[in-house]
Order: sequence, then C-alpha cells, then structure tokens
Amino acid sequence: MLNRLPAIQLSAISYKADNAVRVYATAEAERHYSHALELVEKLPAGERDERSLTIYQKRGAANFTLSRFDEAIEDYERAIEGAQAAGAIETEQAALNGLINALFYSHRVDEMARRAEETLELAERGGSAFLRLETLSIIIQKHASYGEMDEAGRLADEVIELAGSLDHKQALLNGLAARGEAHFHQSEYARAEELLERALALAIEMGDGFTHLYALFFLGLSRGNQGRMSEALAALNEMMAVAERNGDRFWLSRVPNSIGWIHRELQDFSKAFEYDRRGVEIAQQDRVLEAEANSLINLGYDHTQAGEGRKSQAAFREVESIFKRDSWMAWRYNIRLQAGKAEYWLAQGDSSRAEEYARQLFEVASRYKSRKYMVVARKLLAEMAIARGDAEEADSELKAALEILEEFPAPLVAWRVYALLGRLNLNKGDDLRAREAFSQAAAIVREIAASVTDERLRTVFLESAAVKELIDRA
Repeated sequence: MLNRLPAIQLSAISYKADNAVRVYATAEAERHYSHALELVEKLPAGERDERSLTIYQKRGAANFTLSRFDEAIEDYERAIEGAQAAGAIETEQAALNGLINALFYSHRVDEMARRAEETLELAERGGSAFLRLETLSIIIQKHASYGEMDEAGRLADEVIELAGSLDHKQALLNGLAARGEAHFHQSEYARAEELLERALALAIEMGDGFTHLYALFFLGLSRGNQGRMSEALAALNEMMAVAERNGDRFWLSRVPNSIGWIHRELQDFSKAFEYDRRGVEIAQQDRVLEAEANSLINLGYDHTQAGEGRKSQAAFREVESIFKRDSWMAWRYNIRLQAGKAEYWLAQGDSSRAEEYARQLFEVASRYKSRKYMVVARKLLAEMAIARGDAEEADSELKAALEILEEFPAPLVAWRVYALLGRLNLNKGDDLRAREAFSQAAAIVREIAASVTDERLRTVFLESAAVKELIDRA
C-alpha cells in the first residue's frame, strides 16, 4: 500500500488541478500541476514518463492561460521530448500545437512558423486529421501578425467549415475567434460580432480561458465601433473580471486603453487620459510592448486634443521606438500612429505635414483593407483642402468617404464626416445641403447617445462642443 501512496496522491492532485482549470482558477491549477510533477518522481521508473508527459502538457496550457508564455514553451518542449522518446506521434503533435501557440503570443513568429511546418509534416505521418486541423487553426494567427488578412480570412473560413463537419471544437473555436478578428481589422464589425459571439459561447463551454478573453476583447471593440458604447464597455469590463480571475496579464493590459478609446469617442477627455495613462503603466509593468504602443498612441491623441503638442510628439516617438524593438502586429498599430500624427500636425496648423501623414494613412489602411481608417484619411484630407480653400477637393474627399461608409458602416467616424460636410456646405452658402448633412450627423449622434446607459457619460457626450454645434445646426 505504501508503494502506491505517491500514485494515489498524484491522482488526487491531478483531479484538483483539472477541476481548478474548469472554474478558471488557473493559478491554482498551475500550482497543483507543479506539485504533481514532484510526485511523479516518486513513482516507479516505468510509470514516470507517461504520467509526466500528460502533466507537462496540462501545466503548459495553464501557464499559457496565465500569459506565462516562456514557461509554457518550456513545458511543451519537455512534453515533446518525452513523446518523441516514447514514439507517441499524436501526443507529440498535440504538444507541438501548444508550443506554436505559445511561440506566437511570445512574439517569436518566425520560430512559430518553422515549428508549424514541422507539426504539419508530423500530422501527415500520423494521419490525424483532427490534430492537423488544429495546427491550421493556429497558423491563422501567423498570417494576422504579418497583416496577411485575406490569407488569414481564407484559412479561417476553411478551418471553420472543416471543424464543423468533423465536430472538432478546439479548431472551430480557434477559427471563429481568428475570423472574427480578421473581420474586425477590415472594419466588418457586424460580421465580426456574429462570429465572436459564437467563439465566446464555445470558449465558455470548453473552459478555454485564454480564448474567452480573446473573444471578449474583439467583441467589445466591434460593438464600440458600431456605436453601441455601453455594450462595448460591458464586454471589456467582463473581460477585465475574467482576466483578473484567471491571473492573465496579456489581455488585461489591453483593457485600459480600450476603455480610454470609448471615453474619448464620447468626448470624455479627462477620463480617456486617465485610462490611457493607466494602460501605459500596466503594459510597462507586464512588459507587453504592443499594448504599451497602443496606449501611447491614445495618449498622443489625448495630448493633441489638450493642445500639448510636445507631449504628443514624445508619445509618438516612443511608439516608433517600440516598433524597432518588436514588430509583432506593428502593421495594425502603425495605421493608428499615422492617423495620430496627421491629427497632430493638423492641430498645429501645418497642413503640409498633416497631408503627408494622411496620405500615408490612406495608403497603409487601403493595403490592409481597414475601411474605417480609409475614411479617417479621407476626412483628414478634406479638412486640409478646406484649410487651403479648395472646396471642390474637400467635397470629393467627403463623398469618397461616404461611399466607403455606405458599405462598411462606422458610426463613430460617420457623424464627424457628415458634420464636416455640413460645415463645408455652410461655407459654400448652400444652407439646404448643410442642414441635411448636420441632420444626418445629429441622427447618428443621438443613436450613439441612446446606447450609453451611464447618465453622466451620455450627458458629457451630448453637451460637448462638437456635438452641440451640429445638433444646433441640424
């Protein structure tokens, strides 16, 4: 009986760890798995390898959910070594899938790509359609990190269809989340929301804490970009609560600047600044560079709005410094950086520099099919045309912006386009067209305001100078 005691203890500890994972107590689960590995060493030699393989994989998954990507990589590599020694091809491929996912989120994308090819070759030898499909569902993220959104979308569609027919829930979950993200980046917000809601429900069903946060994050942003502000805040606040419960730092670092963005869109600039500054602090503390870059871009906007030009420039220079150190998803943040710089130079009255960045913005946004920022670029170019007295060019830019918005609605940008069109027509002496444009802007603003359940925040928005001007003229 004494000889079997470590095995009995191991079973009990493993059960506790698995149960902790199911209730999102991931840090507790990791501690139990670490204890289990200590107990494995007390087992007879013939039992150690098989038991340790499983535990290393499970602890790797727990460390991944905790955003401890380096530790997860180490656990998966040990599981791979053990599986290779045992000749267990399917176990090796499952561990490789965990490894390539962890490599991606630790920003080691080139290494991830090499190991992904190795994993696909192993799938061919092992003949496991399930594990091959899971590998493909992870590779979607590689395409996203390089800005290859058409390829990411195509592969995600393929994975979703195959995973549905094979009832492979993990691959389906990965495909739904990644496809939702791709739709978001290309400003297809309603479609993104539909897929992300499916991903969220499946993540909860499967107890996948990491993808739960992933889906909530892009769900919040997609709802916000459709002008449903309190629903967006609800998703982000839920994300924050789940992240804190999971012990996650990767996704948690993205929450403050996202909430700051919503407050800025609602003209609540002081709160936006607070959240954006907090976002920088958390991202620096947790060493999440792309979240720090995004928060700094937000601060650049905040300082521009406050007339603090030097601070805007300092924030944008720091973002460029981050890009030199880490190019992970830099294509996406660079779009926002170009927009921020164009806004800054426009506020400084330097239309030449502003136009330079606005045209760069339009070029890069068009390359990645980020329709919202194509509209932002058109609006900025219209403002510059107005500044130099070229009403015809301004009108052309705004018409082009509205054509994009007709196919890809983005109300947070649309009301500003209509408001600018109203001012342009007012300057031209066309009062009828001016009122029509202001009325369109006012209608969108009222819809956005109606989505805000927080009375203070709704009042701040409706009583802001920009909103009152267009409502008064509607």
